[in-house]
Amino acid sequence: MLLVSAAVAALLSASAPQERPPVARQESTSNVAPALFPKPPPAGPIFKLINYDEDWSYLRAPEKRTSIWSDLKYVPLGDQSWLSIGGEARWRAEYRGHERFGRGLQDDNGDLQQRLRLWGDLHLTPNLRAFVDIQDARSVGLDSGTPITEESHADFHQAFIEGSLPVGDANVRLRVGRQEFGVGAFRLFEMREGTNTRVALDLARLMVDRPTGWSGGVFGGYAVRESKASWDDATNYDYKLYGGMASRALGEGPTAPRLELFYVNTDRKGIAFDTGVAGRDDRNTYSVRVFGRRGSYDYDVEGVLQRGDFRGLDARAWYVSATGGKTFDHPWSPRVAVRFDAASGDKDRNDNKLNTYNQLYVPAVSLRTDFGVSNMVLVQPQVTFKPTQKLLVGLQTAGLWRESKDDGVYLLSGQVLRSATEGAASHVGWRYAAWASYPLNPFVTLTGIANYTQAGKFLKQSGARDQSYAGLVLGVKF
Repeated sequence: MLLVSAAVAALLSASAPQERPPVARQESTSNVAPALFPKPPPAGPIFKLINYDEDWSYLRAPEKRTSIWSDLKYVPLGDQSWLSIGGEARWRAEYRGHERFGRGLQDDNGDLQQRLRLWGDLHLTPNLRAFVDIQDARSVGLDSGTPITEESHADFHQAFIEGSLPVGDANVRLRVGRQEFGVGAFRLFEMREGTNTRVALDLARLMVDRPTGWSGGVFGGYAVRESKASWDDATNYDYKLYGGMASRALGEGPTAPRLELFYVNTDRKGIAFDTGVAGRDDRNTYSVRVFGRRGSYDYDVEGVLQRGDFRGLDARAWYVSATGGKTFDHPWSPRVAVRFDAASGDKDRNDNKLNTYNQLYVPAVSLRTDFGVSNMVLVQPQVTFKPTQKLLVGLQTAGLWRESKDDGVYLLSGQVLRSATEGAASHVGWRYAAWASYPLNPFVTLTGIANYTQAGKFLKQSGARDQSYAGLVLGVKF
């Protein structure tokens, strides 16, 4: 998928299968002079949200490589070895009005962000590959502060080795090293696409892929301790995790329901909730997800339970997310949907329990990368349509409430935005948003975003002001 803003990615990840610009292939006539970029066919492979999932082996035949781009995607190195080179550049101009609803440093004049990435995928043999991805992210004019999510200079974003082996009808893969990690609909683990810097983990993963029946795998490793300077990211031994997943179709055909099961144990030191005291959070997370299509209707439902220990407190939390939509038979392909999210908050600060949901690596739940899901109830009607063949437009609104009045409201980072002690009401606010995405060609996409959040009674009790946001994103990927 060509790059879009985080908010668009978050919205689409919970929606029906998306229409994305196809990756350009070769010209159909093999004796034409190579162009910088090939003319795209009506359909073909796509740029994927996680770049190491892309497969350019179809360019093995020399007659299919008829452009500079295709020569970069498949560079022969021997009889069975080859190299694929890719990259992205993303520039985002923003205006952030009353960031964090007016609390802390503010940016009144707008900012410009740049994210650059370059990667190489070396296939040493048909069953052995090495992948390296370098990322550099910078912000200019962001007076409200530049945390690690907004700026991190050149570093190894991903670097892993992967081996594969066919076993019966299965393909067994072992991948070891720094890698992006996305699960299912990205409600639990997401690559942080919407911020200026994407995130990866240091993991060992064993994966079993089968054409039918159960597929799945296990994983274990650590988070990455990110730093702003160059070449200084390191393994974060204070945040370890392990788990497993399994999935299978519950019927025949591409629209049949699919079941996904997921488990992860996260053991993190130095985390804090609205209790105000940081400590060690050792938590088990269990997830069940069912999704599919039935005619013009689509659905995606996921339930999550958490059990564990937070600095001696009994941690018990939950999260439910569901999206249902209908696509109409119309030249504009309108889709009308409703998304519902609810995650638990702490019920009593003095009962030796913690009910706040640990949101892990969650994407934004509404259009703008600020609110996390912890202690949040969200109802979000949304509409998408295509006025032209290329232009995709989205409109949405969202009502937000606290699930528990004894817990605060959290940022996407997990930090507390407003404490429970600052207000007694449940209503957090109402958000109105719109976005539009237009692929200038299969490699370049322009996206515009605008939203306005009216502070609800709880935020007003804390002295909050209404929040506005506008962003223009130019994404290039090859």
